[in-house]
Amino acid sequence: MPLVEIHNAHKSFGSLVVTDDLSMHLDEGEALGVIGPNGAGKTTLFNLISGGLAPDRGRVTFDGADITGVPAHERCCRGIGRSHQIPHPFVGMTVFENLLVGATFGTGKSEKTCYASCAEVLERTGLIAKANVLAGRLSLLERKRLELARALASDPRVLLLDEIAGGLTEQECLELVDTIRNIRAEGISIIWIEHVVHALLSVVDRLIVINFGKKIDDGDPHAVMNSRQVQEIYMGISAE
Repeated sequence: MPLVEIHNAHKSFGSLVVTDDLSMHLDEGEALGVIGPNGAGKTTLFNLISGGLAPDRGRVTFDGADITGVPAHERCCRGIGRSHQIPHPFVGMTVFENLLVGATFGTGKSEKTCYASCAEVLERTGLIAKANVLAGRLSLLERKRLELARALASDPRVLLLDEIAGGLTEQECLELVDTIRNIRAEGISIIWIEHVVHALLSVVDRLIVINFGKKIDDGDPHAVMNSRQVQEIYMGISAE
């Protein structure tokens, strides 16, 4: 049984259709990549999964249960964690305090109970040396890592990564990819939206392409990237 499923989801804002009868799934332990042009509906897809938006019609299921009407905070407690494209840490709090917020509200455990797990997440994400630094003083890479760490602090079964490699240098991107590979090796399922395609292809098992809210391809990452339709729509390469 898939861990996450979206069944024929439709979402529009007035006359603007952002998700058009979209269906997709994520298997347990899988790393799934999502690509598409700007405005294709990728972040809307994440909002439908995490609870930021409800579909106008269609269903969302997690571990076999219908969560279409379940609020975002409860979905987080059930095991759906996400990062955001633009990091928004609590800049006046330390890195460790930022993680405590994610851990306590995401797991329902007491702050004291979460100390050890937060320290472990800081180690895993390369932030342990920054534990007592105010989040507002971090570099872009460190803020990206903190965004990832806050999501991990909620002890997710599935992790939604929204363009986490955007804006990084090549070396920073490689470092982040190594971290994501390690997270995946721990058994956490991943759905990753990314425009840095080479980073995405080095991690994911399967790739889906979205355009104007519709899924236009789904399958082996390299086969999908080599398809004429994807090259034409996503990469602007003529099929001729």
